[in-house]
Amino acid sequence: MVAEAPEWIQALVLGLVQGLTEFIPVSSSGHLVLVPALAGWERHGLAFDVALHLGTLFALLLYYRRDLSGMVRSLASRERSPERDEYRRSVLLLALASVPVAVAGLTLDEAVEAAFAAPTTAAALLLVTAAVLVGGERLGRRHQPVTADAGRGEPGSEGRPISGAAGLARGRRGLSQALVIGIAQCFALLPGLSRSGLTISAGVAAGLSRPAATRFAFLLGLPAIGGAAVVQLPRVDDLGSVSAVELGIGVLVAGVSGYLAIALLVRLVSRSGIDRFAWYLVPLAFVALAILR
Repeated sequence: MVAEAPEWIQALVLGLVQGLTEFIPVSSSGHLVLVPALAGWERHGLAFDVALHLGTLFALLLYYRRDLSGMVRSLASRERSPERDEYRRSVLLLALASVPVAVAGLTLDEAVEAAFAAPTTAAALLLVTAAVLVGGERLGRRHQPVTADAGRGEPGSEGRPISGAAGLARGRRGLSQALVIGIAQCFALLPGLSRSGLTISAGVAAGLSRPAATRFAFLLGLPAIGGAAVVQLPRVDDLGSVSAVELGIGVLVAGVSGYLAIALLVRLVSRSGIDRFAWYLVPLAFVALAILR
């Protein structure tokens, strides 16, 4: 039986689930609630969940290391150049977009925690994610379509900043785009609402190209995931039944699968939209609701 799976198998599976679903727009939080519930496993402790998120955080740091290095250098130097100015603007836009989720996370902590205790809620919210993916893609098609140049290469692979012509608009429109994406990220605090799905869809609906929206959404995940881990650390007291070895397996698998998931989605959005994942979310939600009711 699935429920009798050894702890290390559970750690491996949950690490894989976290790594893939943190970036593929199907909701990692929803899957981490539903997989144990459907498999008959006991929920692992908060320390295990925090560790898995740190694994995907390392994947983000590694994949976008050139962008992050450019931002750090631009802040550490007073030198003015178009490239450094764009990187400084990128930092400003990411900081602005991070404010809403920081406020929501600190004020709605109890409500979010209660939602994680209800697998049926996570299953139902997967349907909302599916609707957002489809709706965001349709709204995005009203704007300028992605050109061959916009989809060429991987975000971050050439060290280009995310703002300016390659990403968010200049002036007030760019600030409003960042704020819209940041507000969308707040809803992803609930299990079943995909952070990557909501933020990418919000960016596309706000007029960004898919590659630009994806890059901004993923970089925005750095303060979101890191900040959530820092907030939860004081509440982590022990690992429960998970050993250090099993924890290491989960973190390693989450990091490796997370890196591969980023690369996969970056290539996918340069060719087509992310609304296709709705075809996975809708049947999953209905099956989960039928089993868990």
